[in-house]
Amino acid sequence: MGSLEHGTPKPPPEADLIRLARQARGLSPEEAAERTPVRIKGFRWRQIEKGYKGKVGESDRVQAPATTLAHMAFTVGVTPSRLTEAGREDAAKILREIQIQSADSTASLPDPLDLLDPERQRIIVDMLQQLPPRDRGPALRKLAERVEAGELDDPGGVTAPGVPPTQERPQKTGA
Repeated sequence: MGSLEHGTPKPPPEADLIRLARQARGLSPEEAAERTPVRIKGFRWRQIEKGYKGKVGESDRVQAPATTLAHMAFTVGVTPSRLTEAGREDAAKILREIQIQSADSTASLPDPLDLLDPERQRIIVDMLQQLPPRDRGPALRKLAERVEAGELDDPGGVTAPGVPPTQERPQKTGA
């Protein structure tokens, strides 16, 4: 593992990698631990990042088990090749499998647009085409955030530009 600097063990390379990736995502160890699908607590995440547990001078070295490290890496966006570079091919193999399973589960999810009739899908596409291509993705993400936050649940709250908020929406009639 690492050398001692002023009595403090130096974290192993994979620990530095996880810490930097977590910080790049703006997550605390507790937030990252909470998002990790395997059971890990914030204090344990910190121990793994530091490479030791206990008091300085009385510390025990800590190295994450491969499975734990792979899930931590997945949570903060570290790639298998970066884990391999850090000397943890064991965790990289598991991370590759996590990525495959995650992609498979995402691919098997129903397309949410299939729940919308073709007319509503056309309206969304027409709205997006009014934006420059570089703004379309961010606009959809912002819209999704507003929907998930419940900001658009009130039919009178947010409407299309030029439509008064109190105007009745036309009802769909069956054919």
